[in-house]
Amino acid sequence: MTTRLKNIAKLALFTTTLLTIGCASMFKTTTHVPIQVYADPLESSIYLDDEKVSETFHQIEYPFKSDKKFTYRIEKDGFEPKTVIIEKKFNTYAYLNLLTFLFSPVLFLIDHANDALFIYKSPSENIKLEVNENYKEKTETATYKQFESDRSKLKNTKGLIVFNGYVTEILVTDGDGNKYDIKNTPFLFAPGNFEVQSKFYTSFKKGNYQHTYTAKTPITSKLTLQPASAIAVCTDFDSVKNTSTHTLISSGKPNPYLSSETTLKRFNMARLCPKSIFMQKVNP
Repeated sequence: MTTRLKNIAKLALFTTTLLTIGCASMFKTTTHVPIQVYADPLESSIYLDDEKVSETFHQIEYPFKSDKKFTYRIEKDGFEPKTVIIEKKFNTYAYLNLLTFLFSPVLFLIDHANDALFIYKSPSENIKLEVNENYKEKTETATYKQFESDRSKLKNTKGLIVFNGYVTEILVTDGDGNKYDIKNTPFLFAPGNFEVQSKFYTSFKKGNYQHTYTAKTPITSKLTLQPASAIAVCTDFDSVKNTSTHTLISSGKPNPYLSSETTLKRFNMARLCPKSIFMQKVNP
C-alpha cells in the first residue's frame, strides 16, 4: 500500500471514529466521575435536598442520563450557611468538534446522545463558610435526629488514616504494637490509638533543575482514630531545625456516611491539610 493510500486510510479511520464517538464523548472517563463536595470548616453538616447526608465530605455517583439539579446546603454552628447548586453545564471538550468543520453538527448531536455535551462538575474548591457567631444549626428536624441516631450505632466501624503528598518512610503502629508500612495510600484501621511516623520528602522541577528535599530524620506523632472517621497526617518541613513536622487533621465524630469502606477510601482527607509552609517558600 502506497504512503498516500495509507494516509487516506488513516484519515478515513479517524473520521469514522469521530462520527461514531464525538469529541466530548472521547473524554467521558475524565468528565463522568463522582460528584464530590468538601466542606470547610471540618465537621460542617452537609445537606442534600434538605436531608442531612454527611459531615465534611459527600459524593454522588455520576448521574448518567439525568438533568437533575442537586442542591447542597452546608451548615455549622457559628457560621453562615451556604447553598451550592450542582447542575449540568456545557462540556468544553465539545468545542473540539469545531475542528472538523464539515461534521461538527453531527458530532454535537452524537455527544448529546452519549450524555457528554452537558456534564456535572464537582466544586473545584472546598465550600468555605464565613463566620456568623449568632447562627445555630437546627437540631430538632427529623433528618438531623436520624443522622445522630445512625451515628450512635457506629462503634467498631473502621476509620481512615492518610498522609499528604510530601512524605516518605511512612509507618503506622497500632495499640497492639502491629506495624504497617502503608506507603502513601489510604489505609483503613479499626478505631483506637496509633503512632504514626513519616519523613518529609519532595522533588520538583523548577526552571532547568530538579530540586529534591528530604528531611534527615522522621517524626513520630500519636493519634486516636474514631469509628467511621478520617485523619490526615500532614507532613511538612522546618528548614530552621532541619526536621519534619506533623499537623493532624481529623474529620471529627463518627460519620454514618463514612461507614462504607468504599466511600471512606474515596475521601481525600489530605485535601484538607494546610498548605505546606516550606513548599510556599521554595516553590510558590
